[in-house]
Amino acid sequence: MRAVDPKPRENLLTSRPTSKMQFMREYLIHDSERDGLVRFRGPLIEPNWAGVEENESEYVVDDSWIALYHVARQQYGDPNLDWVIAMRNRLDLPDTQIYRGMTLKVPNRDWVEDTLLPQGVVLRSIA
Repeated sequence: MRAVDPKPRENLLTSRPTSKMQFMREYLIHDSERDGLVRFRGPLIEPNWAGVEENESEYVVDDSWIALYHVARQQYGDPNLDWVIAMRNRLDLPDTQIYRGMTLKVPNRDWVEDTLLPQGVVLRSIA
């Protein structure tokens, strides 16, 4: 039996600091076929939205051919933050359906960077 690496290099799920993966707790499981540990990420954990009401605006969808990542690009300059808008409005990704006339709550960029994203850093520890 070979030694088990507590920090396996295979199957590491890495992500950018703005990724929703930062809100998915990491776990280690033993892979009996490889006789080693494998990292994986669990379900998305709802962030703490306290204080967001004073730091958000409403966005009314004005185009029937728009996707949520377009709204994120327009509001944040980063289409990869579409998950923030989806979570705030309780929409499912990647199958989010938005339509003309729909009103979305959009947290402002400063609140996202200063309050929301740092919450995910806490979840990165291996359970």
